Amino acid sequence: MIRTIAELLSGILREELPKLDKAPVKHAPTIGDMYEGLSFELLNRAIPNGLGLQVVSGFASDGRGNLSGQLDCMVVQGEGEKLPYTNSHIWHVKDIVAVIEVKKRLYSAELRDAFAQLKTVSTIEHAHYQSGDGRVGNSDRSAAPAIRTFAEMTGKIAWSATGEVTFSYEEEAILHVLLLEQLSSIRVILGMHGFKSERTFRSSMVEYLEQNIGKAGFGPADFPQLIISGGNSLVKANGRPFMMSLVDGWWPFYFSTPENPLRLLLEFIWTRLDEMHGFGRDLWGEDLEIEVGRALLGFRAACIDGKGGWEVQVYEADDAALSKVPATEQWSPEFVGMEEFVLLARLCQGEGVSSDNPEIMSWLDSRGITYDDVRNRLLKTRLVASYGKSLELVTKKCQLVILPTGEYVAAENSTGRLDRWILRRIAASGESTSREGGDVTNSPDGQ
Repeated sequence: MIRTIAELLSGILREELPKLDKAPVKHAPTIGDMYEGLSFELLNRAIPNGLGLQVVSGFASDGRGNLSGQLDCMVVQGEGEKLPYTNSHIWHVKDIVAVIEVKKRLYSAELRDAFAQLKTVSTIEHAHYQSGDGRVGNSDRSAAPAIRTFAEMTGKIAWSATGEVTFSYEEEAILHVLLLEQLSSIRVILGMHGFKSERTFRSSMVEYLEQNIGKAGFGPADFPQLIISGGNSLVKANGRPFMMSLVDGWWPFYFSTPENPLRLLLEFIWTRLDEMHGFGRDLWGEDLEIEVGRALLGFRAACIDGKGGWEVQVYEADDAALSKVPATEQWSPEFVGMEEFVLLARLCQGEGVSSDNPEIMSWLDSRGITYDDVRNRLLKTRLVASYGKSLELVTKKCQLVILPTGEYVAAENSTGRLDRWILRRIAASGESTSREGGDVTNSPDGQ
């Protein structure tokens, strides 16, 4: 469904945008209103009915008198305050799902302007959610998805009911950002036209960041989740929905892609709405094609002379290197060995897996395999994470399959993605499969 709607919205944009571009109007505010109006139309078509959502313009508020700058589009729920004799509203940050800053053309100057405008939102949001007021009254934004993302990224359970969990300074910083990302609104810069190439778009962002190294307000939580410049996008890998695992302690948190920008916008908004309302399997369609990110920025938390901050790494790539990376690839489950399959089956059945379990250690020893080897291979699947000597599932619904070829596969199947992959494989080859495992009841969030 998401791909179909994205294509529908892209069709509307292709038809309506040339009309705005040719409009014989020179008045800048009116031109801005036209492009914002088109954005309103796209967003109204993008959000599902029956959820009590609206698309408005105006200001974000923290309820204490602090306001953001004037915002082009906000996807909101609940009740806001309409400003007299205007079409603008003031909306509390806890009820804002997404904020979109619209630009007719997004080049370097507009990128800086829009980035600064959205920072007026993140500034009051982050202060609100880190205050006592922000920790209550937000029951529709569970921390569980952020905790699961942290486990997938780091291979470590964030919170456990069985005891205290301690992390390094770097890991604590990442967890803090992921929790803020989960609570805060989705911030998007939407440039209808923009840079001619993905490379020049990337270079503009790097130049902007280099000009602000060492300044407050340029950490991972301050970057918009999505920046669209014509047909290219910069995307945040915060697990909602896109994610990249840590590489030698670095978080490749920002990537570029030429993939359909409106599909990316839907992915961000619908992921949040699915977490809030629960749409079920039908929302995502087949979901067997996934985006491939071209890493742009990596961040790593650092504490120097008692002062915390972020180190930055830029992943350089010229046009030739970017063109070699496909925009999408076909999804497939994790192919695992027999030892990993057996241990995953134990976890799916609610049994423990730990290095101090004599039965497990004896069996692995008889096969000439060390526990550490199997553990490390399992962590790479991102289906499990470690807590002390134990492994725990971090999925909502982990399922295992034995293919006719004798191969073992495992995957998160809460959206039915594994089922669809199997059906496609059967249709292509006439194979049949056997399955193990089932609903997982001991994931970190208890779902």
